[in-house]
Amino acid sequence: MDTTEQLKLHKRLVDDAVRLRPMERVPHLSNFAMWSVLDYGAKPGVACRDWSLMEKVQRAFMDKYRFDCSGSFGAYLSCPPGMLDSIGPGYNVFDDEADSVMLADVDLLHAEDYDEYLSDPFGLAWNRLLPRKFERWGDRTVGDFQKAIDEFIRFNNYLGHMSEVAISEYGLPSLGQPGDMLGIEVLFNTRRGIKGLSHDMRRIPDKLQQVIGQMDAGIDALGRLSAYDAEASTSAFGTVVYSLAHSILSLDQWDKYYWPSLSRIIDAVVETDTTMLIFAESFISRFYDYFRDVPAGHLAIQIEQDDVFDFKAQLPNVCVVGGMSTRLLGNGSVKQCVDYAKFLCDELGREGGFILSQDKMMSHLVDAKPENIQAVCDYVVDYAL
Repeated sequence: MDTTEQLKLHKRLVDDAVRLRPMERVPHLSNFAMWSVLDYGAKPGVACRDWSLMEKVQRAFMDKYRFDCSGSFGAYLSCPPGMLDSIGPGYNVFDDEADSVMLADVDLLHAEDYDEYLSDPFGLAWNRLLPRKFERWGDRTVGDFQKAIDEFIRFNNYLGHMSEVAISEYGLPSLGQPGDMLGIEVLFNTRRGIKGLSHDMRRIPDKLQQVIGQMDAGIDALGRLSAYDAEASTSAFGTVVYSLAHSILSLDQWDKYYWPSLSRIIDAVVETDTTMLIFAESFISRFYDYFRDVPAGHLAIQIEQDDVFDFKAQLPNVCVVGGMSTRLLGNGSVKQCVDYAKFLCDELGREGGFILSQDKMMSHLVDAKPENIQAVCDYVVDYAL
């Protein structure tokens, strides 16, 4: 089978699962971040400054482990350290002694900035937010900024190149078309942080709602998905939404700040008869009621800490992604891991609507033994429903 046929196969496996159609086998989606770098034997802070090394890392991962779709590989590369060396460290903390990458809680956009944000968001970003984020911002020269821009270009060229390599040489679809980050996720992840957002929801809820509304006003999921050609696309889903801010929200806060915009994206997916993946970190089970009326065959949700069997019982209209225990992958034997993968495929795959993936983003070497990952990948590829 050549790579063109492999790409079609992998896309069909994922699409059949999301559409709740009978499947020839369960698709397997990789949820790997820095584990791949460490498995290669490289240090995160070194690899993320060397795109030729990072290409070797990613090629080695795709050569060794047979997945049907690439998930979060390189998630921490969204702000590579080489781009920041000339202007300031930013919020990514690379610790090569501990083989880890952490993201510090942000505190860029202050509550007293909201009025200025509503009137002049770009001016506020240049004059206040960027100097707050990059400690050497005010002392930089044109040459310093040029170095950062050049590295940003190299980073984007790397992403485009590796996407093409995955497609043309390995027949692996990308996870999805560029999606939309909801306003509350922007605030939670890159502007206000956990503490600031929690404060604003309680002290200035109406002003916060104005800011989120302005951020979400630019989301045009219907227009983007109307132009989406699933047959010609090299992605597995029509769109992807990454969800983490929900982890600190009450039901009332979800209903006020999150669901209005998320539901509009889901409505656009249904209207255009495309598919969508919600990557839901932490727990999302307390919001299941909001997804019960989504028409079947359009939505998949990747869960992390929720129970995969409870999900299927609660939301038979939605494809569930996950299930493979990181605890088992990191501590169990090959036989235990393969047996559990078989159990998941037998119990969940025969009814459709299931994509196997790891139940955590794989970021530390102890998250999985290489031989366990390889055995599960090989088993799933050869498994027939």
